[in-house]
Amino acid sequence: MNRPSKRPDSTVPLFRKRVPNDLRPIVGKTEIRISLRTRDPALVKAEHARVAAEVEAQWIELRKGVRSVSQKEASRMAGEIYRELVATHEENPGEPEDWKTKLLVDHAFLRPDQVKVHMMGMDPAKSNQVFEKMRNARHARIVDGYLMRKGYRVDHESLLRIRKAANQAIMYGREQLMRNADGDYRPDPEADRFARPEEPNVPTATDIAVAGTRASPLDIFDRYAAEAKLKPGTLKRWRPIVAKVEKEHPSLSDVTPEWTIAWKNRLVASGLSNNSIRDAYLASMRSLCNWAVSNKEIASNPFAGVTLKADKTRKMRPKGFLDAEALTILKATFDPVPKGFSREHAAARRWVPWLCAYLGARVGEISQLRSQDIRDEEGVWLVWITPDAGSTKNESARHVAIHPHLIEQGFLDFVKKSGKGPLFYDPGRRRDGSEMNPQSKKVGERIAKWVRELGVDDQNILPNHAWRHRFKTVARKVKMDVGARDYMQGHVPATEGEAYGDFPPDVLLHEISKLPWFEVEAKRV
Repeated sequence: MNRPSKRPDSTVPLFRKRVPNDLRPIVGKTEIRISLRTRDPALVKAEHARVAAEVEAQWIELRKGVRSVSQKEASRMAGEIYRELVATHEENPGEPEDWKTKLLVDHAFLRPDQVKVHMMGMDPAKSNQVFEKMRNARHARIVDGYLMRKGYRVDHESLLRIRKAANQAIMYGREQLMRNADGDYRPDPEADRFARPEEPNVPTATDIAVAGTRASPLDIFDRYAAEAKLKPGTLKRWRPIVAKVEKEHPSLSDVTPEWTIAWKNRLVASGLSNNSIRDAYLASMRSLCNWAVSNKEIASNPFAGVTLKADKTRKMRPKGFLDAEALTILKATFDPVPKGFSREHAAARRWVPWLCAYLGARVGEISQLRSQDIRDEEGVWLVWITPDAGSTKNESARHVAIHPHLIEQGFLDFVKKSGKGPLFYDPGRRRDGSEMNPQSKKVGERIAKWVRELGVDDQNILPNHAWRHRFKTVARKVKMDVGARDYMQGHVPATEGEAYGDFPPDVLLHEISKLPWFEVEAKRV
């Protein structure tokens, strides 16, 4: 099939393609099915194209038949395995001890000067045979998986040659990751030992420009977004900008530095803020063109060096809600909702402001909460803010202890009665939502509009985000532990040391309980 395929058991589409008759005995299937791992239409198209290219490349290699691999070619393959291993883990390598454990066995096979192995009750000749067999099979699954993905079919001698080279590559990769885990990110001295692929003919600037005419800015952007794994929010903001550029330049290679500067000046004259132009318009196109240059779509980046000064802003008031503003909103949560409100809409108006006030989370993280995200762990009730429910900062999960005032108001009873699934929206009412326009976002937008209608309409504050600023302010006032405070809000730890360890539920409850209860109508609600 040349388009994504729907599946009965999931809303995530599939790549499907019938295996050619001549390859079925090798592949062992009549059809390839691969999940595209996203529901967003803008990403599905790009991911489908990427998977299709990979499958075609694999089938081309399979048709070449069984071949011999030289020592240099084996080294090249080992280098790819090395780079895949390091790239997968270097951003978050974990603890050095974890890599030391894995390296102990690697060193036993490949660093006899560091680790001595003795096989008890076996004569030396037999011992060497067994040891050699174990060494050859050490990372067989990793090598076999790599060969399968690439479609390489090799003879037995070549397989042993590749495994031998890969064993060393994996050991060097783990040693580098152990150094990364210990805070050492200097280049690996062993990284250049592997043979590199033969360099293709370098295209001229004219070749690149001609190639660039084959793909529109949006086509290139979709491929860039899929590879860079842009977040739904970034996609929603950037793609329309690229679409506007495409209306003037159907080919990205036609964009010149002179046009770029004229475009920037037009945006300034239109009344857009400098911050919006700099952080959205220029940033999106600069990033796209950087990727296009790296992938030989265009010869140079016309947006390189094009900058704009940020808007000068004056701080007229605190960024968080004042006491009177906070109480106005929280008091209104007890008012009867208008007729026709859905159960979820009414629940959002009742609970979302209180949760924002006592958890310090982003409104989007609150509005996407599900009943299963409210859990009792070690006798402490927690709210789990997790990417499984929707977007979170850095795609990381965290948990926050539920403030006693929320429990006294009946929040846990509300969760219990709500049943499984989202608390503040009904997935069955979804019409044209997507990862770029989730239903949970509409919840926050409705709350923000309602807050303005209540009279909390100072344009110097944001009607939902101001809770996060207030939370931080009050937390400082009551001497809340800095590490716990930043963790609960999803902020980067103040120091590298603060990033170590975890926050047990009872510790978070102790800290969150320091926040004073809101007094509504001179009494605790």
